[in-house]
Amino acid sequence: MITEKLTKRKKILLLSITVAYFVAGFFLLVVFLGYVIGANYSGILGLAYLGIGWYVLIKRNGLFRIMSVKYE
Repeated sequence: MITEKLTKRKKILLLSITVAYFVAGFFLLVVFLGYVIGANYSGILGLAYLGIGWYVLIKRNGLFRIMSVKYE
């Protein structure tokens, strides 16, 4: 099995996607849920979103698995 190595351009793209995911998602959760369920609970849900996203995308290398190409 051959795994494609990430080039500098792909690493920059992955970092941009990850940062956009965290920033945009957190902002949207806090703003829109703040109107529906209140600021306190939306802040807690926003922090949970960041924690779960960090764990899946960064700690478990989920983003790198999604973007990698494997040949068998």
